[in-house]
Amino acid sequence: MLLSDIVTVKIIVPHYPIDTREKEDWFKICADTAGGEIVSVQNKNTFEVIKNVSGKNIHAHGRGFPFPELSCLFAKRSIYTPHFNTLGSRWWTKIARSFIWNRYTKIIAQTRFGKRSYIESGVKPEKIEVLPIPIDYDFWSKPKGGDAFRKKYKLGKEPFAICIGIRKGKNVDVIAEACRKAGIKLVAVGFKDKNEIRPGIEFMLPPKEYMKFDNVIYTGFISSKELLAALDAASIFINSSESSFECFCVSAYQAAAAGVPLCLPDFGVFESFKGRALFHNNHDPDQLAENIKTYLKNKRLASENIAAARKIAASVDYPVVRKMFEDFYKSIFVS
Repeated sequence: MLLSDIVTVKIIVPHYPIDTREKEDWFKICADTAGGEIVSVQNKNTFEVIKNVSGKNIHAHGRGFPFPELSCLFAKRSIYTPHFNTLGSRWWTKIARSFIWNRYTKIIAQTRFGKRSYIESGVKPEKIEVLPIPIDYDFWSKPKGGDAFRKKYKLGKEPFAICIGIRKGKNVDVIAEACRKAGIKLVAVGFKDKNEIRPGIEFMLPPKEYMKFDNVIYTGFISSKELLAALDAASIFINSSESSFECFCVSAYQAAAAGVPLCLPDFGVFESFKGRALFHNNHDPDQLAENIKTYLKNKRLASENIAAARKIAASVDYPVVRKMFEDFYKSIFVS
């Protein structure tokens, strides 16, 4: 018997749809598993949102006040996935959020690091479950099209690094400087102008200072098929984000599945790749440049890290994570 035959769960989200593959849609996996309706709060007034959640079983997703975050005050049984790792930088924000979050039946952290952070800020440990975002491992683990990608962007046969996501907080300037010091180009994938985005998600656009580097190729938004080709061609995957901008980092798992060695910032979101990647301070281009050079010189290390990181990526394949959600929902909504 399906969970949806037993209970109805509404999925309350900030905006929808999102630009991702179906098996990596962190909202849709909830709706598919629970057989529920996705309700976006974007362009809805407070009364409309309350009407949708009042007395219902819900799974709300962040970000922020007043909704979806306050949904628990009106719902029956409730789950909240914050999509950020802290309860805020101000003392009053932490107090307010810990009070609200503790009203939820359960809080979902996407990493163990996230769980520790929530607990440190006052969320009750027994409230928190760790459930990752899924990736479409079958798709990303079969990279192809690299030669065509290199030709399209005039990359020749030289090594290059790739980063995914270029909005503020991704520290593309740090990555670009590190690549310059290491003597390679950077391919930066992500929304780069207003023509590529829907109204309401302008925060995804990069700051002007990210666009000044002459060793960076900005692709703009590209399809998953072209991203697969980019990963097939890339020599190294780099993330150097602020810790507040990464709650899971799907792109790191995609790159790992595709067999691209990882250079990652040394904070807890990425601890699952410990011993399987090279780590750097997210504001230190010199340290990152040395890690890039290490991979370029030490092919054996790169191969070892690729093999180990692929296993981590496989552990969050869609069928695996969906089963986690099924078991979790049954434990909460089925008495």
